[in-house]
Amino acid sequence: MEERIRRIGTELYDGMQREWSSLQRAHRWEFQVLRWCLADPDLRVRVLRFMDCLPALSDPRDIVLHLCQYFPQADSRLPAPLRLGLAAARPTLLTAPAVAAATRAVATGIARLFIAGSNLEEAAGPIHRLASDGFRVSVDLLGETTLSQSEAERSMQSYLELIERWPSLYPGPIHLSLKLSSLAFPFDPGAPEVAWRQVAPRLKTIFQAVLERGGLLNIDMEQFALRDLTLEIAQRLLEEFPATSALGVVIQSYLKDSEPVTHRLLDWVAERGVPITVRLVRGAYWDTEVILARQRRWPCPVFEGKPQTDACFERLTDLLLQHPAGVRVAVATHNIRSIARAIARAEEWNVPQERWECQMLYGVNPALHRAVRNAGVPVRIYTPIGEWIPGMAYLVRRMLENTSQYSFLSAGLTEHLPAEALLEAPAGV
Repeated sequence: MEERIRRIGTELYDGMQREWSSLQRAHRWEFQVLRWCLADPDLRVRVLRFMDCLPALSDPRDIVLHLCQYFPQADSRLPAPLRLGLAAARPTLLTAPAVAAATRAVATGIARLFIAGSNLEEAAGPIHRLASDGFRVSVDLLGETTLSQSEAERSMQSYLELIERWPSLYPGPIHLSLKLSSLAFPFDPGAPEVAWRQVAPRLKTIFQAVLERGGLLNIDMEQFALRDLTLEIAQRLLEEFPATSALGVVIQSYLKDSEPVTHRLLDWVAERGVPITVRLVRGAYWDTEVILARQRRWPCPVFEGKPQTDACFERLTDLLLQHPAGVRVAVATHNIRSIARAIARAEEWNVPQERWECQMLYGVNPALHRAVRNAGVPVRIYTPIGEWIPGMAYLVRRMLENTSQYSFLSAGLTEHLPAEALLEAPAGV
């Protein structure tokens, strides 16, 4: 098996390297900025903190003030143009509007790499290009946790509009991703019945619209505190639509109890007798979960080392691929070894191609997207749509994802690791 993984992985790696040259020529400036942002751990944290607060800054003087605070002019690690710009920028000077405008332009340029459009019209072009390049898509409308009933209602209406306009975006079946917290207020795991009553009417309305058009709705997973509630609501929804297989859920391999949770989910699916889709991910809230557990002196719910998460991801891949009659498996990762291993297992166990696919994030290592597609594996691109600057919260999570373990966004932009390092088996496999 290891020999097959290395053979397949080396082919993917070589294909990825061939694709990178053309992609980097097309986005040279944005990649240079990202390389600088990600190369130094301390600078990366400051960049992410600044990007996280940028959407709340409307006054040019406030933007310049934050720039000067987060990036002192004397820091020799800053690129020379930025040091010069900071030297000329002061909140009280006339240069503040120009510096603020340039800052927003750079931030927007980076956001465009990872967000398909600020609205459906802008996203149509990128989605059409994905379709013409042979990729499947799953569209997510960006939006953090809602804070009112009116926001939850607007979120539902946005998804209904997306469903109505889907034929103008993509030629294939509808495939949507959404977070339950965007459809309910309050959405409290401590009050599951209240959460169900809040979310159910909007969730059912969206799901019914997806069903009528022969699509699939994937319920995204959020922080650990919402995991059990999210799975419970997904099961309750399917109990009201017993004959359909048009729903997907997510399993996060960085959670220590993800294996027993997956076994319970598979047992429930077997009893139900109708398959569902399971998207297997590592998890995007690692830093948050670790910090909260330490602050509250709780047991940490996530593996604190990358090898354990990777090993769990491989065990869960095997578990899910061994149940093709019960689940359609979406192996969602940018880890070359994880993809190569899934391909090897699918070949070994003769898993029908229509029962599994790879999923990757829009803009994150597109060279790998193409290499996997060229290998004959169906690839679905998770494609967010939302306003550029407010969408920074999504972008920060992508850049911060598993920062302390290993960022594959960082690896694709700042490091040139040999294939042998990327294909090494994690401890415990």
